[in-house]
Amino acid sequence: MSTQRLRPIEQYFPTAPWLEAYRDAINESDEYAEHSAGWGVDFDGSFIFQIEDVPLESNAIADLPPEIVDAVEDELSGLSEGELEAILEEAPADVRDRIESRTGSLEERVTEEVLETTMAEIPDRTWPELRAELPDLLAELTTQLEENIADDGTVYSYLDLCDGECREVDTITDLDEREYGFRLVGDYEQWTTLVRGEGGVIDMLMSGDFEIDGDMQKILQYSDAAVDLAEIAADVDSRFIF
Repeated sequence: MSTQRLRPIEQYFPTAPWLEAYRDAINESDEYAEHSAGWGVDFDGSFIFQIEDVPLESNAIADLPPEIVDAVEDELSGLSEGELEAILEEAPADVRDRIESRTGSLEERVTEEVLETTMAEIPDRTWPELRAELPDLLAELTTQLEENIADDGTVYSYLDLCDGECREVDTITDLDEREYGFRLVGDYEQWTTLVRGEGGVIDMLMSGDFEIDGDMQKILQYSDAAVDLAEIAADVDSRFIF
């Protein structure tokens, strides 16, 4: 059995629950409140954090954090051969064919098939009877990916920042869904660098790791608040899906 502990969904970046936890952390920061006083007053201070190239196509279930992989293996190993056979009766034909072509016990073959499924393939290569036996957290993460990532692999996180607080957050799949004043754009790798606390947001902007759509002079005027936002993100207890 696994010794790894599954975490609450809000600890997994980049999910909507993580964004909500980030909002709460922003609103608990006295430093941010001080440094961002006046931000968004008489202008639109809302932000889109645009996270591009989320690796849905290249990363499989086996590449998820180890506690999730261990939980998947534990759940499947707890099923009898008869239970597995009953689950496979409802599987898509191509999935059954791939499992039959593998070597090893039925449990080993099913486990290999599941772990090699990419995140993009989950909707087509898993089915209700199988999903019911997998960890609830994996189902939650799958729902997050299906509902909150655009078809091109982009996450758009909306933050309504105004006068020292974050009034609202939202995850959208099209920029037209929300009006915003600023947009911070970077690929998934750069965002994870920032959220891990391994890079400074102003330095990453200046080096071209991030692009800004909006008034850069406003950003520089409130550079301490921008630094606070990055440091708060780094302080959120985070696990990374990819």
